[in-house]
Amino acid sequence: MNKLIVIGAASLAGLILVGGAGFFGYKLYSELSNYKKVGSLKALKTFSQENFDLKKSNKELEKSIAKIQKDFMAYRNTEIRNAEQRSDRRVETAVASFMPISGPYVLAAVSSKDQLELCEDTQRLTKLETELFGSVPANVLLQQEKICETNIDRKLVPLFKYQMLRVRASMSGSLGHLRKDADQKFDKARTLLTKWEVPISTELDAYTRFK
Repeated sequence: MNKLIVIGAASLAGLILVGGAGFFGYKLYSELSNYKKVGSLKALKTFSQENFDLKKSNKELEKSIAKIQKDFMAYRNTEIRNAEQRSDRRVETAVASFMPISGPYVLAAVSSKDQLELCEDTQRLTKLETELFGSVPANVLLQQEKICETNIDRKLVPLFKYQMLRVRASMSGSLGHLRKDADQKFDKARTLLTKWEVPISTELDAYTRFK
């Protein structure tokens, strides 16, 4: 009888132990599952935030690219329009530069205009670069300054004056018809330069009057 009681007690204790171990195992599994869920939620939240940040960055990048495209298209259209106008101007003024007496006058005025436009071209380009990228390299600015400070009139005007002195000397005496012809040539040249908005310096124009 005592043996049965002992065996029964031992069995009951074993069942309690096994049951406790099972319950503890279940609780441990449940806690681990919850921990995994929490970890998964954190990972999901992190992924969601990273995905949001990436989409935001992509939108900002798309805006930047769109701005670059817009600014470049505006720059391109301006340059092409200017090139077309200069091409037409060059055809007419090139022909006029071969005219006797008034040809060098046209050539000098147009060359001065061309030099000014080269300066304006570099200024537009560096302005675009600043707008798109924030700055322009110092060496590029130095190159631009060199172009813009070039004064071609210093070389061409003295040459033109010398030529006009020779022309005037050849017209001395009673060669009034030659002076009249020269005046007409210069009047046509001025009209052409005005048409193409080519500025004429006072110094250059001073030697074109024969009246």
